Amino acid sequence: MRNKKETSRPATEDRDQQILRRLANIEHKVDSIEQTNAFALRADKDRHFQSIREVFGKSKRRVQVYLAANGQRSVQEIAELLDMKPANVSSELKKLQTEGLLEVLERGRESYWGKKPIDRTIRISKLLMDEYGLNRDGFPAQ
Repeated sequence: MRNKKETSRPATEDRDQQILRRLANIEHKVDSIEQTNAFALRADKDRHFQSIREVFGKSKRRVQVYLAANGQRSVQEIAELLDMKPANVSSELKKLQTEGLLEVLERGRESYWGKKPIDRTIRISKLLMDEYGLNRDGFPAQ
């Protein structure tokens, strides 16, 4: 015969296991939704690429700034890397943020600029590197 402690413990473990299973199921559904969205975006990539081309136009500087914004660099660091004035870099970053392509990543008192996940999903950087003949940091490809 079991005492109360022995019978309540398996019930607690069962409840915990049920919660963990439900969380895993939710996580799986979120991953599935993200994958479905990625497939939908890629299926309509030509339309999205046309919008991207409109955002960048003929501005090689904007493309260079976008490519250099890797989530590890501040405005000053991007400006130094590309040998541009910080004010020009800041202006381009803000335009790209307004277009929904970049985000500011706050780490302590520092702000770094990085690409939004859409870049990886529909491969915006690759498109720009190919069309403008640049590498992933915004320099002419060798």
